Amino acid sequence: MHKKLEPPVEAFGLVANGTAGRWDISVDESLDREHEWSLEIDGPQTYLVFRLQDLKVVQQTLHFLESGLALHKSGAWAKGQDREDAQILGRFGSALVSLLWDNEDFPRCFIIIGAEARSTLRLSLDREDITMFVEALRQVAHGLPAAGCDLGNKTENGASKDGSLLRKRS
Repeated sequence: MHKKLEPPVEAFGLVANGTAGRWDISVDESLDREHEWSLEIDGPQTYLVFRLQDLKVVQQTLHFLESGLALHKSGAWAKGQDREDAQILGRFGSALVSLLWDNEDFPRCFIIIGAEARSTLRLSLDREDITMFVEALRQVAHGLPAAGCDLGNKTENGASKDGSLLRKRS
């Protein structure tokens, strides 16, 4: 007799989300484990969900992208003035997920999964995408509780006390 094994199902609750143009970004909280969040990025040719390092990363990423755009706009980027080139977001399995500014004279940023050159996926964001991404991320940041605090919104059975949207992922 063959039994079909069902993969374990994890329950997630929506914490915050934002939409701008072609981009939707959301932060979900695990209802099964404390202090575990995922970031969902849905774009025109991209769908990515990964474990977020912590909630502070959202605000740090917003600052990273806004300051990079400002440096490009002012012309300071080409001079290499006080710029951050990379921002770690979290993990996709065992691989790091980060943002990396391109070193060209025009604003382009990569979402990078993996650290080694031979095992890396780069998703490219141009100025228009970065601008929309920033606006969606700004909405997410506005919807988050104070970064790094314990959300503490789970009931004993894992349901959300605040009525946030519950999702199951397999």
